[in-house]
This record gives sequence, C-alpha cells and structure tokens, in this order.
Amino acid sequence: MASSSSTSIPNYTFQVFLSFRGEDTRYTFTDRLFENLDRMGINTFRDDQLERGKEIRSELLKTIEESRISIVVFSKTYAHSKWCLDELAKIMQCREELDQIVLPVFYHVDPSDVRKQTGSFREAFSIHVGNVAKKKMRRWRDSLTEASNLSGFHVNDGYESKHIEEIINDISKRLNPKLLHIDDNMVGLDFSPEKLISLLSTHSNNILVVGIYGIGGIGKTTIAKIVYNKIQSEYVGASFLQDVRERYKKGHQLQLQQQLLGDIVGKDIL
Repeated sequence: MASSSSTSIPNYTFQVFLSFRGEDTRYTFTDRLFENLDRMGINTFRDDQLERGKEIRSELLKTIEESRISIVVFSKTYAHSKWCLDELAKIMQCREELDQIVLPVFYHVDPSDVRKQTGSFREAFSIHVGNVAKKKMRRWRDSLTEASNLSGFHVNDGYESKHIEEIINDISKRLNPKLLHIDDNMVGLDFSPEKLISLLSTHSNNILVVGIYGIGGIGKTTIAKIVYNKIQSEYVGASFLQDVRERYKKGHQLQLQQQLLGDIVGKDIL
C-alpha cells in the first residue's frame, strides 16, 4: 500500500495556506515545503501568489478564510512581523469560527518561547510596545499561545526532507482519506481489526502479505475494507483492488493495472 495525492475539496479556494516569515524561510524550508505540496497536487497558497495591484491586506485575509488548512511556520523572527501576527490572529479566528485546521511548525524555535512570548518572541514584542494598540497586542499574544498549544511539527535536528515528508503525509491524510464504504448492517460479523493490523506490521519496510480465507459470504471483503480504512492514511499511496480473480479471468488486466497506478499517484492512468 502506498496516501495518495489529494483532490480538490469543495467550497475552498485553497487546500493549504502557508503563513511564514519570509526573511527566515522563504527560500529555504518554506520553499521546499511548498514545492512538495504542489507536487502532491495539494492546492497551496503562499503570499507571492497575490495579483499585483490588488489590496494585499483584504485579499490575504479573504484567502485565509477560503483555505481548508493553515500551516504556520514559527521561526526566530516570525513575531517581529506585524503582518505575520495579523495573519496568525486571522487564522486562529478561522479555526474558531470556520473549523479551519491549523498545524504549527516550530522551525528552530522552542514552542515554549511561542507560548509564553519569551526568547526572540519577547524581543519582538518589546519592539511592538508603544507602536501597536494594547488590544491588538493582547490578540496577538492570545493567538500565539493558542497556536503553540496545538499538535504540530518540530524542525530542529535531522534532515529537513524527512520533516517535510511527515508534514505532507499528515496533510494528505487530512485532505483525502479515501475511506471505503462499509455496510452498516454487518449482522453476525464479530471482528476486531487490531490483531490483523498487527500482522501487517505497518512500520516495516518489507513487503507483507496477509491472507483472509473462508467460505463465500462470511464478510472477508468487509474485513479487508475495515483494515484498509484504518491503515491507508499511513502510506504515500493506497489502492483497494476488489474481485481481482474474476476481473483477471475476464481479461481486464490492463484495467486493474490502471486502477492500481491511478489510486497510488492520485490521477487517472490512460
């Protein structure tokens, strides 16, 4: 099994909105993250996509509202930017009012510095004091604290590509779980998927095969669907091929191959 690329989600202009401090990460981490999201077919916005001549502030706030997920890349000088803090406040508002998903990325910063506004975040607020209304400052602080308490990603050590892969997999899972339909009326089916899932050892890099056998009509396909729905999001791509033997006998080998490849890469294979 390999979480497939995401398809467009209705009622959202963008699937992901990237909030970041350009001076810190625009040409490094955030650029690589954007490229990988784009390669996976995930419609992502970053602020260099605004059309020239438009009012950036109103257009940007509208874009945040029209995004399904916001990724906030907290870096050393994130809070030095009033623009970034206004973005964050709007993002947290959309989380509260529109159920937007917010994923913080702590890029070489301690989450406690974001939460308590210490370290470089304290330095930033010392600059803003006297230049920004107290009410807005309070809103910025509350937004930082709230966002830092969310489950997110910590980029400090190791290869950044590995961290980006983790973020991409999480986003893909949230946007496009591709769950199979399970009949609600499963009379007589007494099955716990955990034991079967443990046999698959999903953390292994080896190729694994688990067989489910029995007479027809006892729920083998339903069991396979239940297990598939539970573990498919852990993989870069996933495909559920049903009635393989019958379809193969009818000469539909090409269709089976096309479905397998199409499911894994997230697009139709002709």
